[in-house]
Amino acid sequence: MAIDTTKQSELAAPPARGEQIPAFSGNTADGRTLGTRDFSMRRNLALIFTHGPECSTCRALLRELGRLEEAVRAEAGETLAVVPAEGEELRRLAAELPFPVIGDPDLAIHRRYGLVDERGAPRAAIFVTDRYGVVFEPSLADDEHRMLEAAEVPGWLEFIACRCT
Repeated sequence: MAIDTTKQSELAAPPARGEQIPAFSGNTADGRTLGTRDFSMRRNLALIFTHGPECSTCRALLRELGRLEEAVRAEAGETLAVVPAEGEELRRLAAELPFPVIGDPDLAIHRRYGLVDERGAPRAAIFVTDRYGVVFEPSLADDEHRMLEAAEVPGWLEFIACRCT
């Protein structure tokens, strides 16, 4: 995985509205290397981080985003998920979804985004960005797993598309 794991990136805070997302790349379930730069300058991005494939709420969010993928793409958007999984677990999850899923088994990407809690567990979040990687809507899951609803993602991408054309 081509990720900068310096001490600075481990201490990162989650990107806020108006900030640039940190670039990263990782491996998809089918072994491709994919990252944020693959979408840069071409597509707005709904970047999803999950607790893991065992989290039923995260799986439901991913499935709902999968059902909305046509609406996401209609707004010049793309969905990219980052999941703390690898191997067969990652392949099973990716087979259910119409968008790419990157494995993050060592939580390096989650750390880079400030999405690891004090116990070392991954945090869930959604970052909706423009094609330049600037965050328009950062949404971090709280303790009850409340954050941006999947149904709101296409609306944010439409807002970005209207502002950035």
